[in-house]
Amino acid sequence: MKKIRLLFISICIILLVVSCGEKQTIKLGFVAQLTGNQAELGIQERNGVQLAVEEINATGGINGRNIELIIKDDMGTDESAKLANKELLDENVVAIIGHATSSQTIAGLEVTNPAGVVLISPTASTHELSGIDDNFFRVVTSNKARTQMFATRIYDKRKIDSLGIIYSTDNINYSKTYLDTFEKEYLAKGGIITDKIPFSSKDENGFENIVNRIKDGNPSGILIIANDFDTAFIAQAIKIDNWNIPIFTSAWAQTETLINHGGKAVEAMEVEVVYPQDIPTPKYTQFKQDFISRFGKNPSFGASFGYESVKVLEIALENSNGESDGLKQAMLEVKEFEGLIDKFSFDKFGDVERAFYFSKIENGKFVTVD
Repeated sequence: MKKIRLLFISICIILLVVSCGEKQTIKLGFVAQLTGNQAELGIQERNGVQLAVEEINATGGINGRNIELIIKDDMGTDESAKLANKELLDENVVAIIGHATSSQTIAGLEVTNPAGVVLISPTASTHELSGIDDNFFRVVTSNKARTQMFATRIYDKRKIDSLGIIYSTDNINYSKTYLDTFEKEYLAKGGIITDKIPFSSKDENGFENIVNRIKDGNPSGILIIANDFDTAFIAQAIKIDNWNIPIFTSAWAQTETLINHGGKAVEAMEVEVVYPQDIPTPKYTQFKQDFISRFGKNPSFGASFGYESVKVLEIALENSNGESDGLKQAMLEVKEFEGLIDKFSFDKFGDVERAFYFSKIENGKFVTVD
């Protein structure tokens, strides 16, 4: 009996030593819309995040600790965004990457900010989130300067002196600020807005009526502020109507879904771009090859920004020893981070300034233009 007791104690000691020797994983949350018509951006971001996490774990993790990625679907609603973030905090994540859209990011911050947990968005670009001292970071620039330059380009370079605007209310914190900024700049140039028509894909059965209403104003161009899926089908409705008119759209729509669903209807469409797909830096070229090998499709800007979000977190987590405490300050200290196509630094509010571009769809591809 004594021998059995000693054996039991020995086994317990061995198990205790082994368990103490194992380093716990670093739990990292990811949340975005992963289901529904607007899911492509979130799926691309998730894939970019997964690729980066797999690379980090394959090379030894962060200070010897692997990242455990916990993924949630915010379903594109504010309430689901809050719930997903609460669930991630309950699982003791050290930081959360998300959300894909501005409205869900603003909602999600109602949960993460009071908890003092870093939320880093790959693509939420509304300037409503700029210049605030909180726990929010992003690797995409605010859309304010980009929107102003887009308005200038359309009026000055493209000589479009009147526009009809169609905008989605499904991501209202993005589309409304985009609309307001664009309109102010465009009107200041001398342009005319013939009509502004909001819509929600939750209620919209087709875009024929909206196109007819916009057409009644006789604009010389159309601006669409919507996701890739809806933008593609608005363009299809315009083509079915045999209306040959220049179409412009925001960076929100810059995915392969736009091209795949839009087909010939989106040829020559001009896009305000946050991440050009045709700038062959060595880092981006390698990333693209790895992404295609892993997921079997080309990466969009969402995948690129998702990947970069993890990579910049990696540096900060190394300095905070993989803990949430001190992570905000470690993020703020990241300077001249080398992204896939350029370098960026966080300012004191967690915002970045990066180059932006304009593209035109030619032969089914986004082509950067001057």
